[in-house]
Amino acid sequence: MGMLTLDKLPKKVLEKLDLQTVFMVSRVVVAAEKLQIFRKLHGKQLTAAQIGRMLGIHRQKREVFLGSLVAVGLLKKKGDLYFNSALAEKYFVRERSIYWTRLYSDQCITEYERFSVLEKMLATGKNYGSIVGKKNVGYLDVIAKNRTWACDFTHMLYYHHLPEARALAKKLNLRGYRSLLDVGGGSGVMSIALARKYPHLKACVLDMKTVTPVTRKIVRREGLSKQITTTVGDLNRDLPDGYDVMMFCDVDIADYRKTFKTAYDRLPAGGLIVVVEELASEDYTEPLLRMMWQLRTQGCLLRTRKEIADIVKACGFKSVKGSFLCRDSWMITGRKPT
Repeated sequence: MGMLTLDKLPKKVLEKLDLQTVFMVSRVVVAAEKLQIFRKLHGKQLTAAQIGRMLGIHRQKREVFLGSLVAVGLLKKKGDLYFNSALAEKYFVRERSIYWTRLYSDQCITEYERFSVLEKMLATGKNYGSIVGKKNVGYLDVIAKNRTWACDFTHMLYYHHLPEARALAKKLNLRGYRSLLDVGGGSGVMSIALARKYPHLKACVLDMKTVTPVTRKIVRREGLSKQITTTVGDLNRDLPDGYDVMMFCDVDIADYRKTFKTAYDRLPAGGLIVVVEELASEDYTEPLLRMMWQLRTQGCLLRTRKEIADIVKACGFKSVKGSFLCRDSWMITGRKPT
């Protein structure tokens, strides 16, 4: 899925943007996404009044709001009619799933709120909830309680992680392996890519009970139900045995050493561990987005590539290797001695 980074904006727009302005412009774009303006204008040309009625925008704000989107190159205006620019069609309609549109704009708004107290977070080491007196509700808690949100979130991650899945299938050699446990595999996007490359491979996606029904629908849609199954489980408590590959892709692990040691114990001799994650460089200069997320959490949760590789080695795995996949994702692999 493509992302609308600043370099994609017209040069005349970039020339007007400073860091403070970018913050405000991004908030306007997030509001447009939350209102789904680009999807609702797809294939249409409407007046400001028509758009205002359709999206519930007050008449005192609609022209300025729409004009702002024209100014940054996301809408076009011809006479009294507004319509999507090629930029908006590409990055907000064709290359972005409806699930991303619904969920990501909400997440962005949450991030704006959290970063409003960044100075206090830096001074105290506390997170947003502790500072403002709100209970911190993690996304896993929301998934466990809200099946609709779990469905949207799981579908959103499927489309979001397609580039990593394709890169993983190219780089990971599973010719000598028969069965894979995709731990916290969510949508099953990684297993789907691997199953397509290796028709002999049987995979099982382990995740929460609100997620696995969605996984099965996606797997069925991709025509891989005979190769990929699901099971309900908690990766932070225990892992089943019977697999010669255990894969952890972008999952929340409470204790890496404990979980990877459990994987080591459950795997047979010669078994493989695969870790795919956005891992920090040793100097913490990348990945930029993940570092921004870590600023508003309590404690430093961002692991470096060397840290993960060292934990895998400490759990007993040999031939530990790290390799870049795509975007900000890295793959760490290790083999249990025979």
